[in-house]
Amino acid sequence: MTFQKLENTIGTNILKLEGTMQGNSSSDFDIQYNPSRRTKFLLMGLLLVLNIIIRIPSIPHEKGYDSFFIHNLANSLTIFGSAKWWISWLSVFGFYPDSYSSAVPFTLSGMSQVMGIEMEKTILLFCIIIGIFGICTIYVFAERIYNSFQFKYIMSLFFSLAPGLMLFTTWEVSTRGQFIVFFPLFLYILLKEEFKFKKYILLPTCLIFIFSTHHYAFFLVPISIIYISLKAIQNVKPELFKMSYLNYILLVFFLIALTCPFFTGLFISSGSRYTWILNAIITNIRQTGPLVLFIPGGLAYLFLKKKTFEGMFMCLTITVLAPIFYSQIYGPFVLILISIFIISIAFNNLLKLMITHKNKLLTIGIVAIILLFVSFSSFYNHYRTGSSDSFWYMQESTYASGTWAKNHIPENARGLDTGMETSRFFAISEAHPITTSEDILNLVYGWTNESDIVSVKNSPLSLQYYFEGPYSKGGSSFSGQMEWIKYAGTGNNLKNFDYFIQDKYQYKPIVDKVQIESSLIYDSPRISVWKIPKQ
Repeated sequence: MTFQKLENTIGTNILKLEGTMQGNSSSDFDIQYNPSRRTKFLLMGLLLVLNIIIRIPSIPHEKGYDSFFIHNLANSLTIFGSAKWWISWLSVFGFYPDSYSSAVPFTLSGMSQVMGIEMEKTILLFCIIIGIFGICTIYVFAERIYNSFQFKYIMSLFFSLAPGLMLFTTWEVSTRGQFIVFFPLFLYILLKEEFKFKKYILLPTCLIFIFSTHHYAFFLVPISIIYISLKAIQNVKPELFKMSYLNYILLVFFLIALTCPFFTGLFISSGSRYTWILNAIITNIRQTGPLVLFIPGGLAYLFLKKKTFEGMFMCLTITVLAPIFYSQIYGPFVLILISIFIISIAFNNLLKLMITHKNKLLTIGIVAIILLFVSFSSFYNHYRTGSSDSFWYMQESTYASGTWAKNHIPENARGLDTGMETSRFFAISEAHPITTSEDILNLVYGWTNESDIVSVKNSPLSLQYYFEGPYSKGGSSFSGQMEWIKYAGTGNNLKNFDYFIQDKYQYKPIVDKVQIESSLIYDSPRISVWKIPKQ
């Protein structure tokens, strides 16, 4: 079969072209596709298979560092049967010092206990499930904007395979990953008009759940206000949606919101503003993919075309979230959904051109763009470049060391460690021994007490209130005291510990003291375990 015949077959048999309008948002498309139900199932099935295959790990063990922190929290729930960091109702949401958002650790602990598998394998399964669930949430959200299978499928493809989402849905658990997946579900419920009574139940339930997942949930508050305000305007003065200069007014507000941090320094914490913007662009490309080149065209089309209620809502939502682009830590992950939405609009228009003109070069270009996107996501999902290449996942020797410790070191033994790799060891050993770690884990595993916590109230007018919570921790940090002991390396600093866990890749002066006074009981290429004698 020639390429031209194949192209015609795709255009006529797989994606049947219709000039009729479809759905309540059909005015946004002059050309729509209505493939058969069998073709829809086939395409969605292939997307599902692709998402599973691309998430099959090419590394032997869990990756990341925050992942092992959550791993340890989930372990503590299984070990103690309760959340030791819940010292206030705000602790459920991570809004109190030495606490953390609880949804993901509870889910992992429950899955591990119900299925009877170790936490590392539970995290792998959880990540795959969350990644697949993202296909569903983005699909239903896209339906609320443009009721076109073509558009919904494009968004499902680009969103589910976005590098930033795949980062946290391929054997690296993060509360950010679950937020990214549930964000479109919240927008779907918010925009859904057909079930008003259910909406009043589902919307607050979803909002509370997302707040228990990550502090990003604060971004849902202004979005909800936008929706309520638009509904009020629609009921009182619907003619405002038909203002002749409305599109230009919205575009001006967007440009102001986008450029405001450049002049005010909002989210720019250090260095040159120009360097900061360049780094922000690179970071967003890294997490969204090379298709960010479609964003200017998608923005122009969205803001300048005739507005529906959904289109107006998305324009205002994009405007409100535009300043977060400058935050290199939070921005790329909050904006993944928004970026993919804008990219999908532009890419959908490109597909319409391909079908309308049946241009062979354009068809090849579109296929190449999709392959480039998938290849980019796959590469950064399975490989690392630069200095992180050798430590972005847990080494086999660390896993073997943690397994040995779990079977040979008694419960409630106390340990001192030296590096980030030992936090991975701590997760695999399931607190055999209990080593010092982040302040939250120190509270959970008994190094500190509730009475040691000093809370400082943050102002609602400060960024710290929304990114860290209504309260910050004051006073001295126990983890800081432990770091001083590791670097001091002198005196009677080891009397409160039973074991010393050494990361051979990270030297600290305390190692010299341990090697003189303690006995080596386990050794591996990366981790050594020393028994500290009682004094």
